[in-house]
Amino acid sequence: MNRSAVITGATGGIGSCLARRLASDNWRVHLVDLDGAALEALASELPEATFVASDLSSPDICHAALPEGDIAALVHMAGIFVPHEMGVEARPVYDNVIQHNASNAFDLVGAALPRMVDGARIVLASSMAFNRGASEYAAYSMAKGAIVGLTRSLSRQVGERGICVNALAPGIIETRMTEDLIATRGREESLNSIPLKRFGTPEDVVGPIAFLLSSDAAYITGQVINIDGGIVNG
Repeated sequence: MNRSAVITGATGGIGSCLARRLASDNWRVHLVDLDGAALEALASELPEATFVASDLSSPDICHAALPEGDIAALVHMAGIFVPHEMGVEARPVYDNVIQHNASNAFDLVGAALPRMVDGARIVLASSMAFNRGASEYAAYSMAKGAIVGLTRSLSRQVGERGICVNALAPGIIETRMTEDLIATRGREESLNSIPLKRFGTPEDVVGPIAFLLSSDAAYITGQVINIDGGIVNG
C-alpha cells in the first residue's frame, strides 16, 4: 500500500506533532507550510520526509506544492486566525481569511484528487468556531463552516473510490495560534467554558487524525469530529 501523506500547516503545533506521529507509524510524509527553514528542520528529523514552502494561494501553486507520485492521505491543517470588526473596512481581512481557510482547501483538494489512490484519506481542519461562532472572528467562523460543506459534498463525490473524507472541529488547543485568544479571554474564563477543565494539546488532535487515516476508520466518511473537551455540548 502507498503510504505517502501530505500535511499542510506542517510546522504548526498540531502539524509538527502529526508529522512526527505519522512518520513513527511508517508513513512517508510530505510537509507544506510557509517557513522554509522550519520545514527543513522538521524534515531533517523524519525518515524520507520531503517538503515545500508554499502559501497554497492558487490552483497552480497547490499543484506545485504536492509531492511526486501517488498520494494516500491529505491532512490540510493550514489556516489563519485573525480578529476583525464588522464593516466595509474589514473586507480586506475577510477576503484574506476566506482565501487561506476555505479557498485554499478547495484548490488543494482539487489538485490532489487526481493523484490520490483508491481508498485514500482526506482530513480537513474545521473548528469549534463553526459550531458556536467566535466573537470577533466572523470570517474565520464562516470559512470553517465552508470546510464542513466541502467535507460533506466531497465525501459523496469520491465515495465510489473508497476515499474517506472527514473534518475535525478542534476547540481551544494550546498552540501558538491560540495564545492571543487565551490571553484576551483570560485563562480562567476560557477553562471554565470547557467541561474537562483543560485546554487541548496537539496530541489530543493527532490521535483522532491517525485513527481516521487507519483501516479502522474505513467506514467513516463525511463526518465532523469535535475535539473540544466537551465545550460545544457543555
